[in-house]
Amino acid sequence: MKMSSMKIGAHLAVSFSVLLCLLFSVSTVSLLRFNDLASVTKSIVEVQVRRSFLAQEANQHAQSAANSLLNLLQTPMREQRIGLYAKMDAELASLDATMADATKTLLSDKDRSQVERLNVTRENYDEHFRETVEMIELEGLDHARNHYKENTQKALEALLKETSTLATSQQMRMNADLNRLKSAEASAQYTVILLSLCALIVGTVLAWLMTRSITVPIGTAVGVAESIALGDLNKAVPIGKGDEVGKLLRALEVMRNSIFTREEKILRLAYEDTLTGLPNRTRFLETFEQLPVNRAGAVAVLDIDRFALINNALGHDVGDLLLKEIGQRFSQMSGRHALVARLWGNEFAFLLEGVDKTGVSDFVESLLKLFQNPILLDGQRLDVSGTLGVAFYTQEATGGAMLLRKATLAMRNAKKRRASYAYADEINHEPTHEHLTLIGEMREALAKNEFIVHYQPKLNLALNKVTGVEALLRWMHPQKGLIPPFRFIPFAEQTGFIQEITPWLLEHVISQASDWYRTGLLVVPSINLSAYDLLNPDLVNYVRDLLTKYDLAPNHLCLEITESTLMEEPELALKHLNELSELGVKLSIDDYGSGQASLAYLKILPVNELKIDRAFITDIAETPKNAAIVRSTILLCHELGLSVVAEGAETAEEFTWLQENNSDMVQGYVVAKPMPLDIFLNWLPMNNF
Repeated sequence: MKMSSMKIGAHLAVSFSVLLCLLFSVSTVSLLRFNDLASVTKSIVEVQVRRSFLAQEANQHAQSAANSLLNLLQTPMREQRIGLYAKMDAELASLDATMADATKTLLSDKDRSQVERLNVTRENYDEHFRETVEMIELEGLDHARNHYKENTQKALEALLKETSTLATSQQMRMNADLNRLKSAEASAQYTVILLSLCALIVGTVLAWLMTRSITVPIGTAVGVAESIALGDLNKAVPIGKGDEVGKLLRALEVMRNSIFTREEKILRLAYEDTLTGLPNRTRFLETFEQLPVNRAGAVAVLDIDRFALINNALGHDVGDLLLKEIGQRFSQMSGRHALVARLWGNEFAFLLEGVDKTGVSDFVESLLKLFQNPILLDGQRLDVSGTLGVAFYTQEATGGAMLLRKATLAMRNAKKRRASYAYADEINHEPTHEHLTLIGEMREALAKNEFIVHYQPKLNLALNKVTGVEALLRWMHPQKGLIPPFRFIPFAEQTGFIQEITPWLLEHVISQASDWYRTGLLVVPSINLSAYDLLNPDLVNYVRDLLTKYDLAPNHLCLEITESTLMEEPELALKHLNELSELGVKLSIDDYGSGQASLAYLKILPVNELKIDRAFITDIAETPKNAAIVRSTILLCHELGLSVVAEGAETAEEFTWLQENNSDMVQGYVVAKPMPLDIFLNWLPMNNF
């Protein structure tokens, strides 16, 4: 098995085994060397030291015997010499014993030759020694002294010389052995140190290799993990081996791939429209912000006409297929647009770089030509058209969101005018400074309940009784006083803030109407809806929830819409009106005759009431044309089953004419001005005809 494929546990086991073997080798070698040192030391202590000691002892005994002889030669009294004889004999016996031991210990040839010479010298000395002793006793001290000086002293000096030589040689040998011992000791220390260093180096190398085999891939894995944490998913994960680190790296690779896949999916969801595959609004705006500083061009917004009608008639599946087909046509379209995106629903946006008005005109023409050929979906032929709004940008222009808003407003303006396209710079959509201030003030007014409701009665001419009221929004400003509706409602509708006011107004009026009916006051309140409100997908559910919450019957509520409201998105508006009608809520067309609604709408709209605009009611008794229009409208509405409300009647003559010509209801100053709730509740019992 290769080390690279071993697991970390096996790596550690092998490494520790090698280290243990090295430590055992060092210990074994050290023990052997120290055993050798012990043997040499024992040899020196037991042999060489003894040899040196015996040699020195022999020399000492010889000198002691010589000293005793000299003392004999100096002692005249025999009695005194007896003790000296005993001492001298003991020294000589000790010398003989020492020489015998030395003879046994000294085994080398050189030692034996020295011992032989020493024995010869000893025998020579013994012979002269005895002769001297005999002369002391037989011939006297003088003759003995002369014999000592002539013969014995020389033999003694020779003996001392030999013993001294033997002691010196043995001392030198012992010193040599000690030097060898020191050398062996130094060699042993060097060997142990060398082996220890080798073990340390090998252990360090093994530890480094082991650490590197773990830390390097783990460090790489940490680097990859940090890169992943920073969002870099392109950094490759190293190929792992068969160990635990390899498993970790493979798990990290799986995690990176999973995160990469999820990130791709999230990016697609964040920047791509899932239905058409086109870039979405976010991608469009980011692309716009990345344009060069010296940018110039245009942004176009296209809305598919009558798309809600197609959805309602053929189903949402066909509507989705239609959007996919249109998206493919847009993406394949040749031209100078840098990007085409689906904003939402049936709205698409185009980013046109480096074009002027002529270039935009060419683009608009080529884009609208795409709709000239009908689209076939599941065997169904669809003739589709679109409306464009175009906003130009330069390097001083505001952001992409503002351009989209301008282009969208231009598109809606084109729809109102029944045109195919419109330019943002040709319509007035910029709010004044006062309007910009109103946005914040209206939001604050809504939070502080500064908005109030005035009610204007609607007189039922047949019953000569007030059966309805129109709820009219007013603003009681803490500094500016009562602000008329024409000062803030148009701007609230233009900016979309009306979508925040209308829910408050609906709940406030429905709660009041619920109280009226519980007390027996049978008056139906009417509430105006803007285009934003009518196109709000949550409108129907919100109204249903409020009616349930306050326990008000749906037919005790009337919602008014204007003709212009229907022009924004007629298909979607019709869908919501049908749902409200199915719910049971009464519906009314407000300001009829002042807009662009076709008589065909009276046939398809599920409305219960029609309110004729005050422009036709004013001076109706003296204006034949107005009289003819109103008379024919009343007749038409009655034929269609609609009730008629005449708005803006201010004089008795107008009231009388309307009464004579069968108008169902009259609303205007001739009946009553709009009034706060408390005043209206007091007025009603006294003036209900």
